[in-house]
Amino acid sequence: MARQPIPHPILSTARLRLRQFDPADTEAMHRCFSDPDAMRFWNHPVHTKRIESERAVRRFIDCTPSYYRFWAVAEAETDRCIGMVNYHDGHMRAKRVTIGYIVDPARQRDGIATEAVGAMLDFCFGELGLHRAQALIHPDNTASRRLAEKLGFRCEGQLRDHLRVGDEWRDDMLYALLATDARG
Repeated sequence: MARQPIPHPILSTARLRLRQFDPADTEAMHRCFSDPDAMRFWNHPVHTKRIESERAVRRFIDCTPSYYRFWAVAEAETDRCIGMVNYHDGHMRAKRVTIGYIVDPARQRDGIATEAVGAMLDFCFGELGLHRAQALIHPDNTASRRLAEKLGFRCEGQLRDHLRVGDEWRDDMLYALLATDARG
């Protein structure tokens, strides 16, 4: 008999519900992925066509939890998608992941990303028993660097020409949080 897939965990905070993506979330994610300002530090170019965001949401739905998992960040009261948090490059045996996040540009600077990432980290360190979470952040992305530091991440250094986005090589700052570190 085939094993049943593990249900996608739903995470809750005071204002948010982190849940599995649904195709209906495509428009919300297209607002994020098609906004040049929101995407200026992201790991792929701006989506110029809605079909690109549709494909991304399909990938978010059909994920492999031991390697990566995506949560739609939704308002708790309305269940309206306003962004995404994820872990990727998962190494469950080594007990580490890399995290990512993006919030609708109209909802940025409202503490949503901090709240959502915090809930995901609670899940990663608690339920998954991970030891290390890391974030790769563009050196000029001061808002994301502040968010990581607020959550207790420490900067471990700069990775030169670490990421290629389109035709451009970019540096990343490596931030890490260990299960044994004090959390913000």
